[in-house]
Amino acid sequence: KGVFRLSRVPIRRASCHSRSPHQLRCGLAAGPVEGLWDGMADGEASALASQAMELVGELEEEEDIEVGFEDFKVAKREAEKMVAQGTAGQGLRAAMRSLEELMVATKLKEQNLLTRLQEIQWLAKDSAAYFKDADDTAGRIAALSTLTRAHLMRASEPDAPMAALKSAKEADELCRRSSDDRVQAEVLILLSEAHVAKACATPYAEVLTEEVNKAAEASRTAEELFKQLDDKRGLAKAMHTTAKALLRHTDEDEMLEGERMADEARDLYHDIGDTASEVAVLMTGISARHATSGPESALMMASDAAEDWQQEGGRPKDAALALLLAAGFQLELGEHAAALKACGESQTLNERAGNRRGIATTLETKSAIFFAMKQYNDSLQALEEMANLFQKMGDKKSQGNAYMMAANILLNLLSEEVETDTQAEFEKKAPKIGISTADVHKRSANGLEYATRASKCFDEGDDLEGKQSVTDLLQGVYNKAIQLYCRTNEPDMIYYIQNKDTPQMDESKCIKEWRIPMPSFQKTEGLDKGDGFLHIFDPHPPPKM
Repeated sequence: KGVFRLSRVPIRRASCHSRSPHQLRCGLAAGPVEGLWDGMADGEASALASQAMELVGELEEEEDIEVGFEDFKVAKREAEKMVAQGTAGQGLRAAMRSLEELMVATKLKEQNLLTRLQEIQWLAKDSAAYFKDADDTAGRIAALSTLTRAHLMRASEPDAPMAALKSAKEADELCRRSSDDRVQAEVLILLSEAHVAKACATPYAEVLTEEVNKAAEASRTAEELFKQLDDKRGLAKAMHTTAKALLRHTDEDEMLEGERMADEARDLYHDIGDTASEVAVLMTGISARHATSGPESALMMASDAAEDWQQEGGRPKDAALALLLAAGFQLELGEHAAALKACGESQTLNERAGNRRGIATTLETKSAIFFAMKQYNDSLQALEEMANLFQKMGDKKSQGNAYMMAANILLNLLSEEVETDTQAEFEKKAPKIGISTADVHKRSANGLEYATRASKCFDEGDDLEGKQSVTDLLQGVYNKAIQLYCRTNEPDMIYYIQNKDTPQMDESKCIKEWRIPMPSFQKTEGLDKGDGFLHIFDPHPPPKM
């Protein structure tokens, strides 16, 4: 870590030739030169395959690949075999497939992948270009599928939905020229997801409906292909994709059909023993139920799943997740005691399963429950435990996020209490909180300590977004304090702007100045010398005389 490695630099194709290697080979006489070119092309394919498998190895974590993600496991084994024993093209094609399945397998825990998406995209683009030159349709489809999946993982970015649609449509067009129904069905699922991504991004209702209908059409075609192949896993995957599309529909009947499809997909996954996919479908169904029927209905669904999986046995991790979902809905409904009980049961099951990330998520929910109950010390204690757990796991970003939550609790709560008492004092009323100056200083220091810890974690994890969140928090609290001071204190100086047409002052254009005592600003010499005051102007500083 922190060492520059050539293998992480995207391998860009040579641009000095106006014709592709395929065209060049057609113009070369058979012999040493053509053999040399083939060797160079094979070397590029081998390098791309090795880089893809290195990415898979670095990103794959035992805790991130849930039990039951057989597609990824099979794809990885096949890729390792092909890279070692097959041709360069076969190895690269299998590596692309493995990389795509990794992105699917870690869909719910994608933080590590998100930092490497640009690298994945360049790998997929270079691989697609190689396969196009080699006239390898199957390989090109695999590379385009990987590229589409990478675009879908960054679907919140403005250009991502259209980029995903472009590569998915290109792969679909190639599939129509081939006779591999299984590959075509897989690509149709990707095409459906790309249409859903576009539907989620559009502000126009008619475009949303059109894209959702196209998505459902593509995944239903995939369903038929998987039925013909007698592939139950593929059929369940296609049905789940159809459900996700229909649940985005604006028509209530279509949404109910989506819920029904999700239930059928979940039953299929259960029958074939793919528990991880069964859980993923449950998440889809619960989200839809919460959106359409509210937290009470979603709570019933989560509770039923937890009970079923505990009775089934051997699924403590899944039951823990269902209980945690139930706790979240109970928190939303204000049922705090029941939510804490569900959290405790979830944590016990996660400990039994050795699921440290599950334990951390439970602690985060516990903190939220304690905060809602105004038991702030218990809320902070849960976050401390959460941060310690991530520290043991070596996850600096998540550790920093835990400290950020604690800093948010302390600083924002303190800000609200200070505002309440200051406003009461300004209005000549008795203070509601009765917070002392010593308490303000102590709690402020604690909040800043958590913010400092978070910043250090983000620095060590090279997390620019996290570091910005610390800056935004402190700046927000600071701005709020300044605004409160100015709102509850008369300005120290008012500057009036004279109307150029009359000798009278234009009071609507006056400039107010507050001079807030800041002993640390008292410096009599040097470049940063100051008078010991923070000068605040509204709306802007007066023009220089």
